[in-house]
Amino acid sequence: MVWPRVALETALGSRLDVLTGLWSFVEAVGGSLSLVFILVVALLLAGVGSVYIAAAFVVLGRFARAATRLPGIIAAAAGLSVLFAILWIDFAQPQQAEASWGAWGRAMLPVLGGFGAASACAMGLFRTALGRPVPLRMALTVLLPGAMGVAGLHFLGPASQISEIQAAILGVLLAIALGLLPLSVAGLIEIRSSAEWFIATRYLVAERRQVFISAITLICVGAVAAGVWLIITVLSVMNGFERTWRDEIVGNYAHVLVRSYYGEIVESGEVLARIEAVDGVVAASPFVEAEGMVRRAAGGIAPVRLRGIDPERIAAVTSIEDRILAGSLDDLQSPPAGAESSLPGLMVGNALAETLGAGLGDELVLISPHGGRPTPLGPAPRLLRFRVVGLFESSFLQFDELYAYADIPAVQNFLGREGGVSGFEVRTTDFFRSRRVADAVEAELGQPYFGRDWKELFPGFFHALQDNRSLMFMLLIMIMVVSAFVIVVTLMMMIMAKSSDVAILKTMGAGDRSVELIFAIEGTLIGIAGVALGVLAGIAVSTQLAWIQDRIEDATGIDTLPSSVYQISTLPSEVDPVQVFGVVAIALVLSLGATLLPSRHGARLDPVEALRED
Repeated sequence: MVWPRVALETALGSRLDVLTGLWSFVEAVGGSLSLVFILVVALLLAGVGSVYIAAAFVVLGRFARAATRLPGIIAAAAGLSVLFAILWIDFAQPQQAEASWGAWGRAMLPVLGGFGAASACAMGLFRTALGRPVPLRMALTVLLPGAMGVAGLHFLGPASQISEIQAAILGVLLAIALGLLPLSVAGLIEIRSSAEWFIATRYLVAERRQVFISAITLICVGAVAAGVWLIITVLSVMNGFERTWRDEIVGNYAHVLVRSYYGEIVESGEVLARIEAVDGVVAASPFVEAEGMVRRAAGGIAPVRLRGIDPERIAAVTSIEDRILAGSLDDLQSPPAGAESSLPGLMVGNALAETLGAGLGDELVLISPHGGRPTPLGPAPRLLRFRVVGLFESSFLQFDELYAYADIPAVQNFLGREGGVSGFEVRTTDFFRSRRVADAVEAELGQPYFGRDWKELFPGFFHALQDNRSLMFMLLIMIMVVSAFVIVVTLMMMIMAKSSDVAILKTMGAGDRSVELIFAIEGTLIGIAGVALGVLAGIAVSTQLAWIQDRIEDATGIDTLPSSVYQISTLPSEVDPVQVFGVVAIALVLSLGATLLPSRHGARLDPVEALRED
């Protein structure tokens, strides 16, 4: 009976090998097809995006040609220059958000002057280019600004962090934003008194027998608004998560941590004085770190990360003092001789205190795996009693469940050290520029010291958040792409319904440009209405997320954001004006680009054929 069983096992083994090989082949083919599909989709998106951008450029040129009144042009340029200057200050100098109005104005003036001068030059360039043939127009409006962007890159030298291609694209975008856009806004305002504007607005409100077109128009406006609304809300929530994490990291770890490659820093006083002398440093404080377990006599046991701080200095470096629920930092100082309790003070997180069942005045035992007396089986754990003198609470359960603070001498005693610290916490004048201060501290101290700013403490989280933000942005952009196609369909249906009207306009002397302008105005108004509604809805929802979350929880009885899972209990949100402007720009480019094909189709309509078919 052995041989048949062996033969059966051999046959089954060979079949399994064949199936395994077949499955590996299918996986390889599937992976290759997936890669090809992703590349095809990326190329299609790049192609569609290029078409929309080029079409929007042409439509803006149509509006810019209508700008003839100098006061309107100057007003449009001034308004857009102020807007761009505000956005630039918010992006490049975020610390100005907390500055006084006088400091903000002083920072604003040179930026506004630069944008104003650049806008005047760019508008002159586009005014000259719009009346020239297409090759010369492309050279003046695309090649020349791109070349100026590359020249600016070489002028800045090593200070710039972009490539030549990015510099060229940035130069073209700046020329369009500062030159073509003000002319287009001024031209669109002047068109309001023309016959084309009157006809376009009348066509948006269909007659009773053409209610279907009005319904499609409303759906199109709603699609654009939904895309803008969702993108602003999602980006605001992700900004809120990033801000919350940033505040917690900065509040618990300061802006910069200075350590030594050798570990313990013995000459802490001299090093501290040298750090505080560095330009950009507001305050610094030493700290000692330790890990172990904490136990209450009548309670449980939990892991703890003990941090020794200087109670007199730490308030100027971190925001731990603002998070204290009970007690104070002064209670952490070593008790004087003859005090009622000689135990060192300990400040624990509120969640950790609830886990242990501890309160103010209770004694806790901290256990360290190192530093105990030697035994035949190795060093024994080191035990030290502390007295709870304070409770703190942060927005993150992770800190409340794990961290505890004590005086530096008490933590040194717990570790069995004679002296020395683990490092220094440093507060800078601007935490957005903390990396520069860290580099300056490293240059001042030299080896073996190094500095890490707050962004380097959790790099994986911030990178993942950035990747998720970019992915969600690209996915939600598809909603606006679909709504742009709806604009195309809506205008085509409107042209078909109004073909006889277009034919009559042409027989009365209306030119192709006038007919093209009518339908371009319609598509532009649809896009502007959708963008305006989307921005209002996005900002309204983003600023009232806490209220919406409370109403949902009251209606369903479900904790939508449990702190034990997400570390926070309230959905954070922060609206970024630069991101809102970017979303608005993309939505308007898609809306304007969608009007070119239908408007040109309507302009080329043969009046004889249209009247004959009607």
